[in-house]
Amino acid sequence: MITLSNILGQALARRILRNSFNRARVASTYLFYGPDGVGKWPAAISLAALLNCEKPLKDESGSIIDACGKCRSCHQIFNLIFPDLIIAAPVPPHKNEKEAGEMLSAYLDDKKKEPYKIITSTRQLTIPIDFTRDIRRRTAISQNAGIKRVIIFYQMEKMLPASADSLLKLIEEPPRDTVIILTAADPGVLLPTIQSRAQKIPFRTLADKEIAQYLEDKYAVPPERAEFFANLAEGSLGRALNYIADDDELSLRQTAFLMFKGLFGGETAQAAATLNEMINPNNRGEVEKIIGLWQSFLSDLIYLKYGGRAVNITNSDLTAELEILAARVPGPEDFVKMLGYLKQITLSLRRNIHIRPAVMALAIRFRRHINQSP
Repeated sequence: MITLSNILGQALARRILRNSFNRARVASTYLFYGPDGVGKWPAAISLAALLNCEKPLKDESGSIIDACGKCRSCHQIFNLIFPDLIIAAPVPPHKNEKEAGEMLSAYLDDKKKEPYKIITSTRQLTIPIDFTRDIRRRTAISQNAGIKRVIIFYQMEKMLPASADSLLKLIEEPPRDTVIILTAADPGVLLPTIQSRAQKIPFRTLADKEIAQYLEDKYAVPPERAEFFANLAEGSLGRALNYIADDDELSLRQTAFLMFKGLFGGETAQAAATLNEMINPNNRGEVEKIIGLWQSFLSDLIYLKYGGRAVNITNSDLTAELEILAARVPGPEDFVKMLGYLKQITLSLRRNIHIRPAVMALAIRFRRHINQSP
């Protein structure tokens, strides 16, 4: 159980939420935004518990600082069985509402065990309109007196447009005693009308030391390995958990680096063809991870190109090869363009574009900014 007080990092988010609660100025809609795996989910659950806790904890001044974690409401909320805690999260393609509900339940079971876990799938994940419609039906029924209903829309950037339109109606006319919490990696991909009606709270990347300590304490990861995974995770505990849970994650990193290096060598046609063979267009989740790893490699190139110490880069075990690649990019404006291409394809992948043509186009654009002579 992770209450507001023991969420890693996120001092600003904690302060905003506590101040709002103590001043009786809790917003009707919040937008928690920032990278996946840094604490948006546990913060949303913790806020739901605080709003409904029967015996909240106070500091020396008498201000409420957290839910007790022990009362009946807290027990139900942290176990995700509170009747007035309603959650919508992205699921893979499904045959009917029942199957979608089963997929959601399975994911929530995982989140109970590990609140920092990141949703992943080999298939496209979306928040279907059926979820939003069901929530609107449920909110039409009044809850018991003294209860704050909390609705969480997790990973809003994966919500279908029709679902977003339906949600907007709910936000514009929120039911009484109801708090809506939206989470997203990048608020810029959401409808402006949704953004404007929500109080935005930023969630930042975590310190490597915090991630490593969590891995050591909860998963008994040896200190050196914990430090290594924390460094690779680039501030996301959820990403670090993926590394320790699945050797395939490290294998994918190796594959992603081979593909990244391929962008720097040979003829453009040859590089594109090799990339085409290595990309699996039927595994959208894997492609998203590969693009994320490319962003990490490119960030390291920038750091190395402009005098950064090798020990401080994310992929320090690849320093020698990264230094060679960094020398192949002429100047800062080229790096800016390349980072822009990666951001663009990341957003496009979430909008269900065709994978192979998008990756081929990315490769061609990338190579315009690489010296072809080593």
